[in-house]
Amino acid sequence: ISSQRHTSKQTNINMKFRSAALFAVLTASAQTPGVSAFGTLPSAGRPSTSMGSAFVPKATIVHTTKSMSRSTQRRSTMSMFMAESGGGFEELKELTENAPAVSKQMRKSPTLWKLAGYASIPVSAALGFGIVPSRRIAAHAVGAVVTGVAGAIGKSKLDSLAETAAKPALAQVLLDHGIDSPKETNHHVNEVKNVYGVLDEDFEAMCTDIYNAYLQGMVKHNLHPKTSELKELEQLKSCLGMDNLAVGEAHAAAAAEWYRSTCLFTPKEDLDDPDHPDRLSMDKLLFLTERALRQGGETEEAFLYEMTRVAKALDLTVNQALDRVADVAEPFYSRALKSTRSKLGSGQVSSDMLSRARKTLGISDDTATDMHMSAFNEEVRALLGKAIDSSDDDDDDAEETPEADPLTLKFADGAMVKLNELQEVLGLTDTDSAYEITVEATPLFQATALAAMQNVLSGTATPDSAWEELTARREELLLKEESSKDLVSSMVMQALGKPLEETNKFAKVNNEAATYDHLLEALEAKEALIAVLAKSGWAESDKFDETFCNPRDKDSACGFMSSDERIKLYKIFMTRTVRKSEDGKLSDEAYEKVMEVKGLIGITDTEAEFQARGAFGPELQKALQTATSEILADFTPELVVNMKKNVDEVMSSYRLSEDFLKESGAGLYTQAVASVQQKTPGGVPTNEDMEALDALREMFTMTKDDTFPAHSEYFGSVYKKSLKEAMGSTGVIRPEFRGALDDLKERLGVSEDITMDLFLEAVKEKMVPKVEWIVSEFERTQLTQKQLSERRGKDMGEDLFQTGKGADGVLGLGADINIMSDIMDLVDFYTENDITQQKEIGTKEVEKKIPAEEEGGEEQTVMEEVPVYETTYPITALEADCIESEIAEMLYRQFIVGIFQTQGPQASRYEGAKATFGGILGLTSEKMEEIGGTIGNTVYENFVGNSMKTKGTLDQQDMMFLANMQGKLGLSAEKSEEMLLAAQKKVLSEEIDSVMDNPSPESVKAFREKCNGMGMDLVNDVGISKSRLIKMFEAEIIPGLKSGALTVESGDLLSETQESLGLESDEAEKVFESIITRLAKQSYELVQGELMRGREENCVEPITEIVQYAQFTNGELDLDVPEAVAYQIYNVYEAFDFSGIEDDAVEANKELLKSTLGLP
Repeated sequence: ISSQRHTSKQTNINMKFRSAALFAVLTASAQTPGVSAFGTLPSAGRPSTSMGSAFVPKATIVHTTKSMSRSTQRRSTMSMFMAESGGGFEELKELTENAPAVSKQMRKSPTLWKLAGYASIPVSAALGFGIVPSRRIAAHAVGAVVTGVAGAIGKSKLDSLAETAAKPALAQVLLDHGIDSPKETNHHVNEVKNVYGVLDEDFEAMCTDIYNAYLQGMVKHNLHPKTSELKELEQLKSCLGMDNLAVGEAHAAAAAEWYRSTCLFTPKEDLDDPDHPDRLSMDKLLFLTERALRQGGETEEAFLYEMTRVAKALDLTVNQALDRVADVAEPFYSRALKSTRSKLGSGQVSSDMLSRARKTLGISDDTATDMHMSAFNEEVRALLGKAIDSSDDDDDDAEETPEADPLTLKFADGAMVKLNELQEVLGLTDTDSAYEITVEATPLFQATALAAMQNVLSGTATPDSAWEELTARREELLLKEESSKDLVSSMVMQALGKPLEETNKFAKVNNEAATYDHLLEALEAKEALIAVLAKSGWAESDKFDETFCNPRDKDSACGFMSSDERIKLYKIFMTRTVRKSEDGKLSDEAYEKVMEVKGLIGITDTEAEFQARGAFGPELQKALQTATSEILADFTPELVVNMKKNVDEVMSSYRLSEDFLKESGAGLYTQAVASVQQKTPGGVPTNEDMEALDALREMFTMTKDDTFPAHSEYFGSVYKKSLKEAMGSTGVIRPEFRGALDDLKERLGVSEDITMDLFLEAVKEKMVPKVEWIVSEFERTQLTQKQLSERRGKDMGEDLFQTGKGADGVLGLGADINIMSDIMDLVDFYTENDITQQKEIGTKEVEKKIPAEEEGGEEQTVMEEVPVYETTYPITALEADCIESEIAEMLYRQFIVGIFQTQGPQASRYEGAKATFGGILGLTSEKMEEIGGTIGNTVYENFVGNSMKTKGTLDQQDMMFLANMQGKLGLSAEKSEEMLLAAQKKVLSEEIDSVMDNPSPESVKAFREKCNGMGMDLVNDVGISKSRLIKMFEAEIIPGLKSGALTVESGDLLSETQESLGLESDEAEKVFESIITRLAKQSYELVQGELMRGREENCVEPITEIVQYAQFTNGELDLDVPEAVAYQIYNVYEAFDFSGIEDDAVEANKELLKSTLGLP
């Protein structure tokens, strides 16, 4: 378009003066008195001549009159639009009124200005007609042309003026024609574009600006949105012919301009205030924007993009903006719901109408559901006559309806019909509607139920009459019959809570008599309430206390009371019940009443027991003390019977538990045991004393286990003393004493566990000195004088050693025997006292043979699970802290060495005691095996090395010797095998090193066959590397290749070597090819050198080798042989002496050599 303008300007530049003349003529014909074309007034004081009106045609006067009439009509229509619109037209009116004077003048003759623009009229020419006013066209033209020559401006300036005038003209069109007929108004809008010659792109921007102004007027002139404004914006969009993109631009621009101008005067804090006028304007702008964008029907992504732009312009997130939109939209829909309620029964409302309203307002389904529920609730309240909150009404002076008496409120006749209709219109489920009715009606029913129950409790009504009243009330409130049980149950706690509150009031002032009486009344109230509950279908009377009197539930009948208050009520009732009884005891009837009160006020069994003990415990303690004193003073069976009768009577009278009896008797029983021990001279009670103690134990309902602590405390020392006496000087309890010790244990009443602990204490006292002596002897014989002095912290003179000389650190025979004997004494002490214990650590399955006679003539084998035991040592030297762990390990190592040095029967005895001694020291089985392994490594290495050096391999006799060593060292089979392999590996590793120092086919073959015979893998067991295996392969193969011993027919031999060495077939093949190629090149280089020197006689052997190597590869030896040299080699080969070789073989070899040398 700009290019078109430029071309037009260049084409018509020479027409300026003629265009000026034309413009002058047109201007003269259109002039009106007193006003120039640009609004320039005539010069002040210049008189007007009669010629001014002589040039006004009659038609012009008529046209002016008609125009004025239409103008008056348009102003009337515009006023009506402005009155009905939301403020947009006011903004458009301001836009037209505030337009520049030039634009106003251009709007009067837009066609003329358009023509002038096309002709590129100099502005100075136009000014000339105003500056040189005259009634003569010629004078005007001359003035204009002369002035235009002085300074002309191009068409672009006139275009800018036209665009400036077009926008107010566009606003005026909307003011004149309104927006109710978008199609018609859009026609006039397009005329503005054509008349003013505005380009499409520029005109679209103008429409966007007009829409922007209209939108801001809506926000500025009316803070509260109206649904009609949504239609206005949609009509305005159609009138201006705008697309969705232009509407989005308009809303974004409007938001930015509004926020920029508003923030100049309004702090951001005020915009956060929902009641501030500017905040209301902002929310309205967001609402109108959201609706306009949604009505465009764009995708969700496009909507969010445009809405985010608007929100960002207002310094909000899109979620904040949408929340504010919802806050604006919901009141509209709320009024629609209120109108729906008012028109129920008229047939004027439907769910479709509400659906359209939601779509118009943008109400989400979730929000609509909540509002529908709220509207239904309000209708329920209204039909019940309840007060309704009118704070959302338009009338600010509306007041809340005062609450009516809940006992009188009810649904009127036909209420259910209206509610069903409203439920259908709102689209609610039966469950939702029933819930709302229940929520509002339940408190009314409960009020009636509470009053009815209180009447029953006061005696003014019976359970039957109360139930009839409740049934009628339930029907009035449209509550379902199946809800009766829950409804009545919910009020029981309140009805029962009142008498308990009265009772607690008296208890607080220690009025025990009133408290007792009111608790009895509360029990009667409970029975009456159970009768009412039974009418409702509640048949769980045995769970009444659990349901309605749960102290952990604050809403229960007794939930308002603290724990101390409830306990106080119970204590008062229990003690007063006993005092009011004739014999001062709790009869069955009285005890039942106490238990009922216990359940009524939520007292637990533990709390009730505690209170009973506190109230009646002294009576029981008195009876038990009397029985204990009498029985210990003079025991007879008859006395025990009589004393027990007295105790049982106290227990029965006060309903005390056996646990309390046992606890009370435990202390008295301990005192009785102490008394018996004090009066027994030898510490061992008589049979009569034990019978008395047994009688007390049974009377106190104590088990023997309950009495063990007391007996251990007072008789344990007696048993331990007897143990030491039985041990004597040797420390070993002889078999004949064991029975007596068992009898003593029964007489003293000491438990098995306690006697075992006492036994172990005695054993420890005997064992520690033995261990300390062995350690002392070990240190003396194994450490030097200096080491021993440093260890013991004092000077150890030479006389301390048995030999009379300093210790040389070498194992001496005499010292060894002494230590071994002392160790065996310790082992015998431990084993003969049977100190070790067997602990079950799991199970295992074993085969079990079932004899044929048990299985009908055929023997069966089945798997049976048997326990697995582990030997444990309850007392060890390490635990007794009489030896250090390092010394313990050294001592055990010394014992193992001593086993090797001992021969004959004694050696077997030592070997059998090896594990026991390690256990006594406190060493684990893993540690003992580790120690044995360190000794065994040396033994295995020396023995295996010597045997293999002398015999080459281990025979059966050697393996038997190693098996014997395994037992002596205490090694497992796995450990022994591991050590054997290690020793063999060491020997074989040393041997292969020697072989490979000067390898020969015979030595390599002998070594590998030796390893194979021993079942040793060369890599995994012997530890030979892969590179060394290849060298062994080469050492065994190359001599045979050179000598011709290995031919293509020797495949089995090669395979045997490869497998024996543990090489893969592919790997061996690559190695073999590499050997062939390398040897062939070496032979060729030798032949080439000899030929150069003229020594053909020396070429026989290497050429023969080349032929031999070629046979393995079919001539492919990768030799780079010059043709002349190749023929020379071939000629030499032809001259060979082939006697003894078959002709066919000779010819084949020649052809093979030619192929190898690359000859044809």
